[in-house]
Amino acid sequence: MLARTVSRRLSQIRGLNQVGLFLTTASPSVLDGVGTGKMTMAPAHKTVRTFTSQCETVSGEPEIPIDKMVSSIYTHVNSCQPASFTEEEKKSKPLEPRTIRHSYRKFVIPLSTDNEKKKEYLSAMGNVRIGKILEDLDHMAVHVAYIHNSENGSLDGPMTLPRTIVTASVKRIDFHNEDINSSRDVIIDGQVTYAGTSSMQISIRLFQNDESGNLIHLLKADFIMVSRDPLDSNKKIRVHGLVARTPDEAETINQTKEHFKNMSDLADRQTTNEELRLIDNMYSNLISRNKVNDIPVLTPKEMWMHKTSLSVTEICFPEYQNMYGKIFGGFLMRKALELAYTNAKLYCKGRVAIRSMDHIEFAKPVEIGHVLHLNSLVTYTHGKYLQMKVVASISDQNNLSELAKANLPTLGQEAQIRTNVFNFTMESVENPNTLTVVPKHYIHASTYLEGRRLLNNTLKRIVN
Repeated sequence: MLARTVSRRLSQIRGLNQVGLFLTTASPSVLDGVGTGKMTMAPAHKTVRTFTSQCETVSGEPEIPIDKMVSSIYTHVNSCQPASFTEEEKKSKPLEPRTIRHSYRKFVIPLSTDNEKKKEYLSAMGNVRIGKILEDLDHMAVHVAYIHNSENGSLDGPMTLPRTIVTASVKRIDFHNEDINSSRDVIIDGQVTYAGTSSMQISIRLFQNDESGNLIHLLKADFIMVSRDPLDSNKKIRVHGLVARTPDEAETINQTKEHFKNMSDLADRQTTNEELRLIDNMYSNLISRNKVNDIPVLTPKEMWMHKTSLSVTEICFPEYQNMYGKIFGGFLMRKALELAYTNAKLYCKGRVAIRSMDHIEFAKPVEIGHVLHLNSLVTYTHGKYLQMKVVASISDQNNLSELAKANLPTLGQEAQIRTNVFNFTMESVENPNTLTVVPKHYIHASTYLEGRRLLNNTLKRIVN
C-alpha cells in the first residue's frame, strides 16, 4: 500500500525538461558522487539526470511552483499533534527504511511567467539574487526531510512520529554558475542521501535553461538536518533509515556515510607545524622591512585583516520567522552572503563572483525581537580568490543579565551570543590582483589559517 501511494505521488511530479530520471555508472559526466563534493557538469547537449537510477521517466504533468512547496511545509507542521504520541511510541515505534527515490522532489521558480516573483528575485545587476536562492535551498532541504519521514510519501499525510526538523549546518554549497537569468525559470530538485539516527543529509541541485534551451547545472548543496521533539527541542526524535535498491544508490549512501564518519573539520583542526612555520616566516618578513624597530611593515599591496571588517546590525522582525516561530535560517544565510559579497566587492574594488560556501553553522536559534549582529572579514587571499567569514551573534535588551552570564561578566550590556558562522569563497572578476590580507593579532592568525584551509580546499575541489 505504501509503495503504491509513493508511486502515485511521484507520478504527479514532472521530470526535468528532456531529463532521464536515472544515473548509471556509464555516465560519469553527470555526477561523480552525491555527498562527496566531487561533481562535473554535464555537457549542454546531453540530458541532465537525477541523483539515482531508481526513478523512471516522468512526464505530462505541469511544473509545481516553489510557493506550493513552502506552503505545504507549514501545513504539514501545523497538522502535527505531538501530544497524541506516547513516550514509548517515540522510543520504539518501528520506522520502515526508505529509499533515496522516496524523497526525491522537484520544483520550479517561475520567473518567466510570474512578474511578482521575478521582482522578489531581481538583483541590482539585473540577474537573480543568490541570497533569495539560499532561502529556497533551506526550504527545499526541510521539505525533502519531512517527505522522507512522512506516513504516506507526501506532506498531505501525517508524520510517522512527531518531529521538528531544523537545519544543523550546511556542509557545502558549490556554485558552478552564479549568473542566473531573471527571465527564465529555475528548477530545483533534492533528495535524502544519508540518514543516521536523528540526522539526515539532503543533497540539492539547481538548474536553468540557457538561451538555446539546454539545461545548465548551476549549483549543488549539501544540508545537514536534525530531527527534534516538538515538545522538547533537547530531545532527539528518530528518523527513517535509508536503504539502496541499486548499485548506484548503494554507492551514494556509502560515500556519504564515509564522509560523515571521517569528516575532518578544516575550520577547527589543530594547527600544524607547517602552518606555524608559515606564520613565523610571515612575521619575520614583515619585521625585516623595518630598519628602526621591531614593528611590522606592510607594502602597498597588503592590508591588515582587522581593516577589512564590515558589519551590519538589525532587529529581527516577525516577517523573518519560520514555521517554528524562530528566525528562518535561509534569511540568516541571505543576510550573511549579501554582507560578505558587499565586503568582498569593496575590498576588490570591482565585481566578485561566489564560488562556494563551506562550514555554515547553526549553533543557536535566533528569536523574534533579538538584535542581530553580523560581522564580516576577509580572512585569506590567493591571487584573485578571497575567503570571507561572517559571524552572527545576538543581543536581547530584555535579557541582558542572562546574556552577560554566558559571556564575561565585565562585558555587561555589550554581552552577545554567537549563533552562526558562515564561510564564503569568492573570486575577483574585474581586478585579478587583489591585496594580500595579513593578520596582525594572534586571533586573526588563527582565522587566517582557517581561511587558508577552506580556500585551498575549494580550489582543489571546484577550480583546479
